[in-house]
Amino acid sequence: MPKVLILKGEELEVLLKPELLVNEIAQAFKAFSEGKTITPPRTVMWVEGNWWGIMQSHVPGYGVGVKIVNIVRENVKRGLPTIQAIVNLFDPVTGSPLAVMEGGVLTALRTAAASAVSAKYMTPKEPGALAIIGTGYQARYQLKFVSAFFKPTEVRIFDLREDAMKKFREYAEGLGFKVVTCSSSSEAIDGARVIIEASTTDTPVVYGNYLKPPVHIISIGAHTPNARALDDDVIRNAESIVVDSRDAVLKETGDIRVPIEKGIISLDNIAELGEVVAGTKPGRVGDGITIFKSVGLAIQDACAAALAYRLAKEKGVGTTVDL
Repeated sequence: MPKVLILKGEELEVLLKPELLVNEIAQAFKAFSEGKTITPPRTVMWVEGNWWGIMQSHVPGYGVGVKIVNIVRENVKRGLPTIQAIVNLFDPVTGSPLAVMEGGVLTALRTAAASAVSAKYMTPKEPGALAIIGTGYQARYQLKFVSAFFKPTEVRIFDLREDAMKKFREYAEGLGFKVVTCSSSSEAIDGARVIIEASTTDTPVVYGNYLKPPVHIISIGAHTPNARALDDDVIRNAESIVVDSRDAVLKETGDIRVPIEKGIISLDNIAELGEVVAGTKPGRVGDGITIFKSVGLAIQDACAAALAYRLAKEKGVGTTVDL
């Protein structure tokens, strides 16, 4: 019978440090853009008005990862995570199951790692503030990973939920950051050098007329075809727009689909993160506005899960069960 390793969220946090995960995720994106992975489009369904996704990928050198994930916004009122998931890892040669992992933490870690890859290649050299719009579950990981590549003079935060901002402020100050609580997203982004949009918004929260380049924008919200987190001016004035997957963002976020349909930008002007890592497309080329728009790819789950599995086996972490 197969022996399967079970990894909890807190175990993943111990194993997947930024200095390890970011480099691995960068190579997974490179492999994806070079056409070396097998990554079918995710299967999406709506259950009780909530988004569910099934994501699968084979990344050579890592394995086969399959994730079931959902986003339930009303869980905020229930005291439950808005994002919940399970990630399964399989041996690509034998087909045997290797591991089952808590997927909410894994998703947050691999998403933050992708943002950090973009920060590595696209943040301005000038020092300044880091603005975070949306201070929920994902924001903590985003701050931890992105700040490994951009050291902010202060962290500005905005969220419609006062309690979320309070908890996040305590967390960030505990890490040694100077934190400024803002009354609007516009106040937070005004003059910031790096902006992380990690909200659940369907309408823009980052406005072009408040940006003072150079600035790098990381947007992980607005994950449906009509949803927008960035207004038209942000897109129009960007010197560089980088995405995780051109095909995926066209189908899954209004931040890219709508401006293309309006004729504001062309798909030909959009690079993939893997191309930036490979050096075939530029990240930052001047002192303007750069954007990394992410909807999340199954390659990230397979890569992060395989790395966690390898490290767990080396360190004796996790619980092994017989199926």
